[in-house]
Amino acid sequence: MKTPSPLTITLLALTLISCRSTTCRKSICNGPFTLLSPMQDAVLSQHTQAQSDFNNLLIKEHTHNDQKAWLAETRKTTKGDLSLPKRNTFTWQCNGNGIDAHAIEVSECPRFTENVLHFIVQKGQNEALIHSLKANTKYYWRVVGTDCQARPVSSAVASFTTADEIPRWIFVEGVSNVRDMGGWLTKDGRRVRQGLVYRGGEMRIHMMVTAEGIRFLEHELGLHSLLDLRGAGELAKDSNHGSSLSPIVRWHNTPISGYAGCGTDAQKELYAKAFRIIIEPTNLPLYTHCWGGADRTGTLIFLLNATLGVKDEDLLHDYELTSLSLWGSRSRETDQFKSLDAFLETLAPGQDYQAKAVAYWKAAGITDKEIETIREMFLEKTDELPKSL
Repeated sequence: MKTPSPLTITLLALTLISCRSTTCRKSICNGPFTLLSPMQDAVLSQHTQAQSDFNNLLIKEHTHNDQKAWLAETRKTTKGDLSLPKRNTFTWQCNGNGIDAHAIEVSECPRFTENVLHFIVQKGQNEALIHSLKANTKYYWRVVGTDCQARPVSSAVASFTTADEIPRWIFVEGVSNVRDMGGWLTKDGRRVRQGLVYRGGEMRIHMMVTAEGIRFLEHELGLHSLLDLRGAGELAKDSNHGSSLSPIVRWHNTPISGYAGCGTDAQKELYAKAFRIIIEPTNLPLYTHCWGGADRTGTLIFLLNATLGVKDEDLLHDYELTSLSLWGSRSRETDQFKSLDAFLETLAPGQDYQAKAVAYWKAAGITDKEIETIREMFLEKTDELPKSL
């Protein structure tokens, strides 16, 4: 037998590759579902126009009056809660009679073996609203459902990337001002991990979380614990006597004060208690709230992110983003915030917020080892950073 020439072998290999590629494309088109949008490898924004505009306002030089004027004008034309994230519409086509979609699955893993989010599809619909994903992250998605004999079927897998927009606003139906503590870049170019601590408003007195909101918190975000910063008087008004979630989520109550109120000896003990709850791995992911997730929650998150090395301007920016919620504007120029600023200045005069926050935690009894623990837990390693950084 004549031995094939190298050229013949190469042509045969290319033919086989081409056949496999054609088969793959055909299986996607002729499977139970054809994915229509978003397009493969699209970059999706999760910020609304109002959120992007407010971010731009904060980046520029501004005054508290600028914020108030912008918010007043925006709320004249934009109804509802400005802290709710943009929800992107995903669409597909069912190929054949009896094919029914049940959910969109979204995961950072192309094999969908971990960290899978499920977005429920209404019966008979060929679209669903996807929201609350991590920023600056590549995701994979597919449609899952059943065929005419009620057997499970799924589409091919497509991918997309979320835009690098911070903060990561979270849609919890019935609740305002919910966002991820993470996502911010630090002074040394690392990023605070997303998906560990969520902050927001309370869920059962001033607002009423829906069953879908609870499902999303418990089963999609996978909460392990709830850190409630409210005092006894507020808890007395809560029909659940504390937790707004089911018993599968551990409830911790640490009634702190906001702003300069964090500086008393009694408050330092409570803040230290909150710190230790947050660095206990079995408590994460965790949701923390006070009344609106603005002042007490804002002070705690400010001190935590400062300790992690988030840039001073971003710390102020994050605090002021609560202005987009239902709970009124917040500004670094108010007497409330200036009281916190003045108190922290007494702890580490002339230094940045990271040094001041570390000084605060040490005064509260937090050890160097515990400070190192939160940094190890909450900061991405250098090799996990996007190449663009």
